[in-house]
Amino acid sequence: MKRISTLFLLLLFFLQIQAQKQHGAGLIDLEPEGITSIITDVSLSPDNKTLVMSGVGGRAYLYDVSVKGKINQIWKNISISGLSSGAICTFSSDGKYILLRGMVSTTAKVKSVLFSKYNKAWQKTDDASILDAASGKELLSLSNVYAISISGNSLFVSDKDGFKFYSLPDGKLIKSKEVEDNEYAAISPSGKYIVESWDADKDAFKNAPSIVRRKTELKNAYRAKKILVIYETANLEKPIAISNDEIDVVTNAQFSPDEKMVYLQMQLAGEENSTTPNPYIYQRVNLATGEIDKSFGVKGNYCKTNFSTGKTSSLVAGGNIGLLKQIRIQGEENKEEFSAFETRYKMFKLSTLYTPVALASNSSLAYVYYEKQLFEWDYTILKKYFKKAAMATDEELAVTVDSLLDATLADANSKLAKDIKKYSITGTYIMDITLIGPKGAVSTVFCESDEKTNIPMQNTLKDLIRKQLFDIGLPKEKKLKFRYTFQL
Repeated sequence: MKRISTLFLLLLFFLQIQAQKQHGAGLIDLEPEGITSIITDVSLSPDNKTLVMSGVGGRAYLYDVSVKGKINQIWKNISISGLSSGAICTFSSDGKYILLRGMVSTTAKVKSVLFSKYNKAWQKTDDASILDAASGKELLSLSNVYAISISGNSLFVSDKDGFKFYSLPDGKLIKSKEVEDNEYAAISPSGKYIVESWDADKDAFKNAPSIVRRKTELKNAYRAKKILVIYETANLEKPIAISNDEIDVVTNAQFSPDEKMVYLQMQLAGEENSTTPNPYIYQRVNLATGEIDKSFGVKGNYCKTNFSTGKTSSLVAGGNIGLLKQIRIQGEENKEEFSAFETRYKMFKLSTLYTPVALASNSSLAYVYYEKQLFEWDYTILKKYFKKAAMATDEELAVTVDSLLDATLADANSKLAKDIKKYSITGTYIMDITLIGPKGAVSTVFCESDEKTNIPMQNTLKDLIRKQLFDIGLPKEKKLKFRYTFQL
């Protein structure tokens, strides 16, 4: 009996191990369950025991990751207000709250200014939400937000109107302050400091040392540059420091635990003679002096610094058209040495667009989410890994090509739409169309018809469809059959 029990326990242990997929030394797929949306960000709690994932359509999921190599869902909330495009997510420093800020607010926009020949760059706004970390309950929902941050049980909001302070968990507005031309601002975890991005219109910006030294850059700075202003929260009328150089469009900030430094994620909307908002930069600013004392060798977005390990993660786009995505984890001092987790964005498959990562404290573990897989990655053991995108299902491909054909017919300037008009094709036609990869050429077309079908028009349309290419990323020799109803 004892031997049978031992064998049973060994079998049970083996099955538990098989519940996760080992991808070689240093990489395990934890195979999370219950996820029904594209995941845009992941974040670890301060004690490393729980992991939150945020997804499109107002969704969030919390998992227990306290045991290495294992994962269990604690709760999910799939009815969060707003956040249709997903969110970046962070825990408060005490782990009591989860902050969700819409992905749109992590980007910059460039637009023209009335009565000015110069364009300008601003941070975009989006929805935001605060969740109770223990239960997943939504405590507060906000809109038109640049940034949200927490100090104790106080929520600090920077939005189009200015600054707002809310109490938590009741979500009541405590006080507000109007700020002209407001953008990104954040409060430190202790509540001592507030940092704010100032636009170039402000007189204080024009008197910044770097602008005074280089007047020839003022026009370019006016288009896109900012400065960082540092306040003590107790006195928001007079800053204690201003950055010693201009900065770019701030989209996120992270305070060091000792609150001596703030790390800024920015978009280079103010590159010389350019207002292109795509490149990124990551810099460190001394809160006491405003000195920008370090520019990291990181040209990626969604940067996160783990202060216990001194490691920073970022997402870098590469390849000829930016389809290669690379997570880099590197130390502060060595810009050339880093661990890399590479993925590829697959056209028409939005689940491959994001590759969020969370760094564990006091550990070389990172959690990487990609296309319904959550990887526990030891980046010191596995220095480089490339994860190919899984092939989309036939159902997903059929939806994609169906949408592509809808768009082609709706575009009056497309050749297909022009030919249909040229031959005066009207009526309803049902066709079974088969494509073959890699170019998505039409292999066969079969038509359903009855006594009411205009056969000559049907045959003309059939010939036109045979000439089409549907480049949806089909592998070589892969066939896809779908049915389409033409209503012309």
